Amino acid sequence: MNGASNDVAAAESVESVLRGSDGVWNFARFSEQVDAATSGYHAASPFPHAVFHDVLRLDPSAMGTFPDPDWPSWTALGDTYQYRKFSCSNIEVIPEPFSKLIHELCGPTFLRLLEKLTGISKLIPDPYLKGGGLHMSGPGGVLAPHTDFHLYEPLALYRRINVLVYLNDEWELSYGGCLELGDPGKPAKTIVPQWGTMMIFTTDNRSIHGFPKPIADGRWRKSIALYYYTAEETKQFGGDTTTAWRTHGQHRGIVRNTRLAIYKSLNQFSKAVSLAAHLVNPNQGAEWWKTRKERLAKEKAGF
Repeated sequence: MNGASNDVAAAESVESVLRGSDGVWNFARFSEQVDAATSGYHAASPFPHAVFHDVLRLDPSAMGTFPDPDWPSWTALGDTYQYRKFSCSNIEVIPEPFSKLIHELCGPTFLRLLEKLTGISKLIPDPYLKGGGLHMSGPGGVLAPHTDFHLYEPLALYRRINVLVYLNDEWELSYGGCLELGDPGKPAKTIVPQWGTMMIFTTDNRSIHGFPKPIADGRWRKSIALYYYTAEETKQFGGDTTTAWRTHGQHRGIVRNTRLAIYKSLNQFSKAVSLAAHLVNPNQGAEWWKTRKERLAKEKAGF
């Protein structure tokens, strides 16, 4: 089969998926929303993102198969930054229809639409769902504002896009647990994690996000998180394998405050080393630095 025939076959396959009605994801409606959102994606504040609604074919009654808090396959993260958060990255135990939804959002049709929206080509889904998959946070739970890891060492890939799908029926702002974008002191945007809402954003050192307002008593915040990568690193951003937390809570005692001060110092040192590595790289160096200076100048000017 020649290249032209391959393109025709791929286009027909996409059209078939868009017309289909047996999937969990409504690709036809999502495609229409992508067309409308693409032009404004990179201009969105405080960093490139888009929010989509009513693109899930599931009814909230499907949550009958979503795992309970005592499910043995949950991994309890449980630290201060992710208090009362549980996750499952094992696609082999994630129940239907959620495993089907994950497969659909890792398939070629979704990838093509994701590339169209973000302008990032050659996106790769993660078959191991590192840090992703099913997420659930309980009463009092928070996710401290942060930026995500960039380098995915096991597959030698670079993280570029986050996709979040919320599975909470009748969620309100007063319930807490709402996603906040931007500076923790003055977030630029808040997304209520209501049923079927999807959040897509470019992840780099500017994409600060989290839900610092605790979840109300009696509420469980549920979602699916998926991350997408490229084989080549972006010229605009260099990061490492760690999550950069932006708030740290209140600590008492000399020992705890000293440990936190050491953490902050080492984190800054790590960023300096990463920056130096990019500057001496003959494949990036001057161009990377020039692009970075132009971006910072635009941000300072308010563009």
